[in-house]
Amino acid sequence: MYTKEELMTDFENFNLYVKSLKTMEEIQFFEPIAEGKWSTAEIISHISFWDKYIRVETLPQMKLNADIESIEFEILNKQAANYALSGISQQHLLHKQLEARTQLVSDLRNKKEEDWFAPFSLNGEEVDQYSGYPHSIFNYIAGFVWHDNHHKQQIDRFLKEKGALNNIL
Repeated sequence: MYTKEELMTDFENFNLYVKSLKTMEEIQFFEPIAEGKWSTAEIISHISFWDKYIRVETLPQMKLNADIESIEFEILNKQAANYALSGISQQHLLHKQLEARTQLVSDLRNKKEEDWFAPFSLNGEEVDQYSGYPHSIFNYIAGFVWHDNHHKQQIDRFLKEKGALNNIL
């Protein structure tokens, strides 16, 4: 069984991957990973915006039997993509992500054990449609670990195609 500590380790370890992107060529960092897809910059900004949103807006509401309404994901995603392409530097984007994840991890570690498994509803749903489990902090963060890995695989595929994967790992 996947424990809370294993989950937190996996969630926190995304920072190791983000740090490895500091050596990525800047031109590749801002290049779309595929036609019609985001760039690595937009992906990192997207994760950063979600980490901040979770920490500031969602996590404080995640309590037993709470009824939480989340932002429409496309709104936040668009803001994140626009920010990534606003002229901000690669290093600044990476720093913002490291900072956002570190702060969120700290807040999560301060949650009581019982809070991690307290069920709540999210956007009117008591059960997560993807996992089939009741919404809880544990389940919510597990979904974001999957989400992190999904984007990491996309970036790694892009870097492999460019012959640059070994340059960052």
